[in-house]
Formats: sequence, C-alpha cells, structure tokens
Amino acid sequence: MKMQLFLPAVLLLLLNACSDSADSKQADQPAEKPYNPWKSQMESLEKSKNLEGQMLQNAKDRDKHIREQGG
Repeated sequence: MKMQLFLPAVLLLLLNACSDSADSKQADQPAEKPYNPWKSQMESLEKSKNLEGQMLQNAKDRDKHIREQGG
C-alpha cells in the first residue's frame, strides 16, 4: 500500500521539478521597484533642498555684488 502511494508521489515531484512553470518565467523578468509610500515626500524634500541651495547661491551673489558696488 505504501509503495502504491510512494511511486506516484515521487513521479509527480520529478515532473514538477522538470516543468517550466510560470514562476520561473517571472523570475527571469527584472523585478519591479518596491512600493515606497514616502516617495512623494522624498521628492518634495529633494526639491526643497535644491531650492535652498539655489537661494543660498543667490544670496552669495547678492552679497558679492553689494561688496563690488562699495556697500
């Protein structure tokens, strides 16, 4: 009785291991970027950092221009 169940189980395992399943096809494709719930906040932070740098550069330019004018 055990042999009757053992042999088909082994055959099923072997056939399953050899088959080209949909999972292996998906593994070949590049993985998508994981969902980032803070993506919009991170983009806003990056924009504000860039704006801050631009404002600091403008302030330096104004100071330099004032010094050149003799003020």
